[in-house]
Amino acid sequence: MFTMRLTNFFFGLTIGMFVGLLSTLDASAQTEPKARHYVVSVFNAATQLPIGQFFSSPVHLGGTAGAEFRYNRQPNNQWFQTAKLGFSYHQYVQSTVQLYSEFGYRRAIWRGTAAEMRLGAGYLHAIPATEIFTLKDNAYQKKTNLGRPQVMAGAALGLSYTQQKAAKPLRFFLDYQVYMQMPFVKSYVPLLPNTLLHVGLAAPFSIFNK
Repeated sequence: MFTMRLTNFFFGLTIGMFVGLLSTLDASAQTEPKARHYVVSVFNAATQLPIGQFFSSPVHLGGTAGAEFRYNRQPNNQWFQTAKLGFSYHQYVQSTVQLYSEFGYRRAIWRGTAAEMRLGAGYLHAIPATEIFTLKDNAYQKKTNLGRPQVMAGAALGLSYTQQKAAKPLRFFLDYQVYMQMPFVKSYVPLLPNTLLHVGLAAPFSIFNK
């Protein structure tokens, strides 16, 4: 019961953060030209602690899409918030749908390069990759499995490069994300560590303006 309440709390909190962020983005578009970006990435996921391999194999692909909103206008020290929707598939383990938000800090280094760190949390829906059967009338019947609600919380480190002379500069990035999925299996593995290596692109909202 407590776990379900905690999961529902994080789900509601994440939805609230998404709505609040989108409302802030709309308001900022009307009053202040703060930087806003679309963010997309593809990643390789692994169920391991960050002390494992940087790039794990076999490859388990996934992707994210979302938005990033800058809180300040300083180009060298950037405070920002993200809102992301992701999907991943891990063979023999699970498929996941992720809805989460992150608070981050980005520091410019040299000629368009930058380093950043982010803390995030949100809702994760896990769909086991294995089939489930139940015994009924002396026969096993396949059970419909729509997955189960989970909580995700973690952090990420990233390096990026932003185009310097483009009218609508793109930012290319490499991120290493770590998050805990909970509760995975209450009696066996309550916390499941996940590491994700992202390669992605961020584009300003104005990219579609003529």
